[in-house]
Amino acid sequence: MPPPRVREALQGHIAGLRKALEGSDWSVLRQGAGYVLRGSAAAVDTEEFRRLVAAADAEPEDEPAAALLRAALGLWQGDALTGVPEGELRSTLGAELDEARLWAVETLAEHELRSGRGAAVVRLLEETLASNRLREPLTGALMRALSQEGRQAEALEVYHETRQRLRDELGVAPGQRLLKTFEAVLRGHDDAPAAPQQRHRPSTSTAAPGPAAGARHSPQQSPGNRRPTPCVIPRQLPRLPGKLVGRSAELAWLDRECDAARDGYGMALVTGPAGVGKTALVVRWAHGVAERYPDGQLFADLRGFDPGGPTSSAAVLSGFLEALGVPAARIPEDIGHRQAYFRDITQPLRLLVVLDNAPSAESVRPLLPTGSGCATVVTGRSVLADLVILDGVAPLALATLSRDEALQLVEAMTGAHRVAAEPGAARRLLELCGRLPLALRIAGARLAARPNWSIADLAAELEDERQRLGMLRMAEDHGVAAALSATRRLLAPDADRLLTLLALHPGPQIDALAAAALLGCGAPRAHEALGTLGVYHLVEEASPGRFGWHDLVRLYCGELLDGEVGDDERGRATTRLLDYYLAATAEAGTFTRSSADVGFGPGGVPPEAVPRFACAAEALAWYREEESAVQSLIGHATKASEYEAAWKLADNCVNLYLAREAPGTWLECAQAGLGAAEHLADPYALTRLHYAVGSAQQARGRLPEAQHHLRAALRFARDLPLGLVRVRSGLAVALIHITLGEDAEGLACLESALAESRALGHIPAEALTLNNLAYALLKGARFDEARDAARQAVALLSAQPVCRAYLAALLTLCEALLRLGAVAEAEERLRESIHLCRVYDYLGYLVSATHWYADLLEGLGRDHEADVQRAVAEELSEGEPDSWTVERTSPAVALWSVPVAPVVPADTDAQDEREA
Repeated sequence: MPPPRVREALQGHIAGLRKALEGSDWSVLRQGAGYVLRGSAAAVDTEEFRRLVAAADAEPEDEPAAALLRAALGLWQGDALTGVPEGELRSTLGAELDEARLWAVETLAEHELRSGRGAAVVRLLEETLASNRLREPLTGALMRALSQEGRQAEALEVYHETRQRLRDELGVAPGQRLLKTFEAVLRGHDDAPAAPQQRHRPSTSTAAPGPAAGARHSPQQSPGNRRPTPCVIPRQLPRLPGKLVGRSAELAWLDRECDAARDGYGMALVTGPAGVGKTALVVRWAHGVAERYPDGQLFADLRGFDPGGPTSSAAVLSGFLEALGVPAARIPEDIGHRQAYFRDITQPLRLLVVLDNAPSAESVRPLLPTGSGCATVVTGRSVLADLVILDGVAPLALATLSRDEALQLVEAMTGAHRVAAEPGAARRLLELCGRLPLALRIAGARLAARPNWSIADLAAELEDERQRLGMLRMAEDHGVAAALSATRRLLAPDADRLLTLLALHPGPQIDALAAAALLGCGAPRAHEALGTLGVYHLVEEASPGRFGWHDLVRLYCGELLDGEVGDDERGRATTRLLDYYLAATAEAGTFTRSSADVGFGPGGVPPEAVPRFACAAEALAWYREEESAVQSLIGHATKASEYEAAWKLADNCVNLYLAREAPGTWLECAQAGLGAAEHLADPYALTRLHYAVGSAQQARGRLPEAQHHLRAALRFARDLPLGLVRVRSGLAVALIHITLGEDAEGLACLESALAESRALGHIPAEALTLNNLAYALLKGARFDEARDAARQAVALLSAQPVCRAYLAALLTLCEALLRLGAVAEAEERLRESIHLCRVYDYLGYLVSATHWYADLLEGLGRDHEADVQRAVAEELSEGEPDSWTVERTSPAVALWSVPVAPVVPADTDAQDEREA
């Protein structure tokens, strides 16, 4: 209820405001039932700032551009909106203004640096960096400015401070550009890379960001925008669906809100009932404007209405960052840090983002890019009012098709001659389907499949659908459930049964082999059943051989499953699906570089029912497609008390994660498997899964947690007969001790593992243990002993096919020889290592070997040869991790990298047979 005398209070405030504005260019006038503030835009400091920045951006010469930017920055007197209380205005407009100021500072620094006047911006950069400590372009600019002033040591200190903050606060390493700046300053060269110009100048207008008033050109056409071409340009839009009609008004609205030369804010929300065509509309529009977003297009199905739960924002962010070229190892674990990283990396880009099937505003916000040159379109069933009210997203409620558009769609599906022959029946069909595109497509498919049917025949059948559950239960989905039921009656038995069992598959897509597992039949029959479902648009071929389905169809399948499939049949189908994925992941594991360890596959799956891969890349590509389904199955199997299948499936997947060369990415998978294994009294399962969790924790630098799990693995392994699992667990604990600086304990564990591997008669395990022992001895400066241990490892593996374990031992030997000054033998061994790494495509090892060879040549005074080798190493290492350094200190090597089948003694018991 308003306070008493509210009118008098308001008039008093207005009078005070008018008095405060006396003598200025501004006035408060009465207009209608309210008041309006009138004045000249030129009197607004933000407008003057924007004008000066725009003029500088258009100025091709450095000195006048710098002068304009200094004038623009001189307008600032503290942070934006100082004195305004915390709230939406501060978090939106305030952040936008602060970003524009940072852009101006970085651009001014670049102009001055190019002119050799870096000393002139040192103080400005120091003050700005003090309040923006994680901003790498500022750090690089300050380093270069200090270096130009002759303060190299201070420049290097700035780098080290920023590197430490990035690691502590975000869990990431400096980017490549900052690393190259560091290397240039370290060499004393003035050839550090220039900071990238923003691809679209941050808006400083209080109105919606975008082009300046009256401007219709895109920013890349501006002569002042010196925007580099990104090295990774994602193109993730799904392919265009066929037979699209109408929606011209909606397409024009999307142009106004989100096109590159837009009038709106660049964020749009398309809502409407299921089946109304939200995704088709947005994908169609996105394809039409894709070329206007030169930095790429990102697409994610958030699966907001999937029974298995929506896709997590963390997973989507990870996929987006990888698509934009961020290595998996640099993606922060924390969702907040990951969100900040995404916003930072998209700030200078001109990028189109499409977020489909959003369940809530909370699921969307972490995925919104911040660059004013970006556009985002979201689709969802619900209104998502928070996005509209708090985030300024423009809403569009998508209605059903108009009568003319719906008629065009029926004509496209069935043929114009049939509609012309039965205009009255066609109009009735439109109303029975609610002019909903999904329902019309299904009805059209029925007519196309039955050319002897009339439109009136189909309309009469739809009239009889008064008992349709979808119609009764979901008013917003009018017509869809009825159309699905009518379509189902046309299906052949295999297709009908597959439609029912699809609800058991937890992934967004399915292929013929997984469908065959559900049906319990061969792949050809399953492929035919999937094709039949595709004819009626119950599934859609998302990529060759892989089919996805609309969320309404998924819900419909769940209803069929609950109403028509008993517990016994459901259990048999689930078991077949688990067995299939066990066999498929085991097969994929045989092709991954890190998976010489055996996979767990059931004996009852015939070879023709398992995917075949020509190489590791194919196997990993398959797993990326199936990852969400497999991970969901692990959880479902655990809930259903299928503990053995769950832990074995997780164990198989750990191998596939290892092949990605990203530290610790298998942690969540291994934890899920461990959760299942803990329900069993099987020390073998507990050993492997504790080991996998510990390895991931160690790779992520969480040494106390890693030590806990690895000690548990070793404890359970001691309950097993002598075997590889026990040896590997001992190796892992040893490496943890070494990493923690507990050298004596580590060496004792390695000696014990060496004795056990020799007792086992497993030559590769013995060689791997010797190599790790050599590494530990090197760390303790016991170079003679390290050389001897490494030589033994090389000798043991020299008769085997070349593998990573052999190359690892060879490189360890090279390092020991270099430390001992045995230059001639070291050079010979390094040349052998480089040759083998090239032949067998071990790029990470090749980088290390080439760097060492360059150092050796430089020490011998062969500077020209050293320079050549160092240039080769730097070219090879572009974007690649130093795999040798990572792997030889990682317990994961001890578990999965033994490359050759074991030599099994005659009296080995059944436990070792399981490992073999």
